[in-house]
Amino acid sequence: MISSVLTTRHWLSIRIRVGCVIIFAIGSLLPPYIPKSALALGQPNSAEKQFLLVEDGFLMKSSMLTDYGARRAYTTGRIHIVKDGENLEKLANRYSISTDTIRWANDIGKNDPIHPEDEIVILPVDGVLHTVKRGQTLSRIAQLYQIDSGEILKQNSLESEFILAGQDLIIPDASPIIGEPTMVASVEAPVAAVTTSNEDRAPKQPDPEPEAAVVHTASEIVMADRTHGVLQKPCSDECFITQYYHGSHFALDLQERGGGNIYASEAGTVIRADYGWNGGYGNVIEIDHGNDLITLYAHNKKLNVKVGDRVSRGTKIADMGNTGLVYGKTGIHTHFEVRIKGVKKNPLLYIE
Repeated sequence: MISSVLTTRHWLSIRIRVGCVIIFAIGSLLPPYIPKSALALGQPNSAEKQFLLVEDGFLMKSSMLTDYGARRAYTTGRIHIVKDGENLEKLANRYSISTDTIRWANDIGKNDPIHPEDEIVILPVDGVLHTVKRGQTLSRIAQLYQIDSGEILKQNSLESEFILAGQDLIIPDASPIIGEPTMVASVEAPVAAVTTSNEDRAPKQPDPEPEAAVVHTASEIVMADRTHGVLQKPCSDECFITQYYHGSHFALDLQERGGGNIYASEAGTVIRADYGWNGGYGNVIEIDHGNDLITLYAHNKKLNVKVGDRVSRGTKIADMGNTGLVYGKTGIHTHFEVRIKGVKKNPLLYIE
């Protein structure tokens, strides 16, 4: 009796062991079970998703790529997907920012509409996005927008003033440096008194006002001469600085041996193009770029534009010369001024 029980237990133990071995063998051949929910990546609501405002320069960091197509860093913003019936005013009210801030961040013109499914960058505060150019520092950027550098540090959560070329910074309560240029009205010639016959008494339609001429010469600037600062350098890559901005010289003097081309620093409207002495400026050109930004180019040899012409960034507007108050043949250079609201600023801040 006891022998029979022991035999039964022995065979039962063997069967259990064999079963475990079989189960282990089968389990080793099958892939592990993982719940489907653990494999699926969550799809964020694109209307509410956050993005990081990044440098795109010579030093790179890993960062999120948004549908907006830009890598950005240091500051949180938002991408809004436009829905039916929405406009800039509604978006501005929703996010408590101005319509101008939305337009500036998305390069939307004053009369440009938005459409459903458009992706709109929404900044957390009123202001503009500034892309850092090579050689720019935080203090120089602050001078550009006439704001305290501490405000930029705070808004962009920067721990120091170290910034990288290509990095986007939010400049709070600022407006774009360059805006819509002023349109210069043409002066109509006085109408002479004439006698009329019966055939001439019928009213005549007035002649249409001529539009400002557009000078299409921007293609003349060669690739080597193109610069990527806020403003285009007004002369070639070979020109060099002979006098910097200082307390008694509110401009930048740039010289090229033997002379060279003078380029418009940005798109705008020519508001002055005068030959002569002009207070020592010599043959001088002024261009209005909008937002109270005006650039001046003095001592030119020949002027290629006239008042009312609209020019593009890099348009050849003159030949470098030594007219006005200069010193002999060695005085061939361009005297370059940048004025904001009538105040002469350091041009280096804008062309670097």
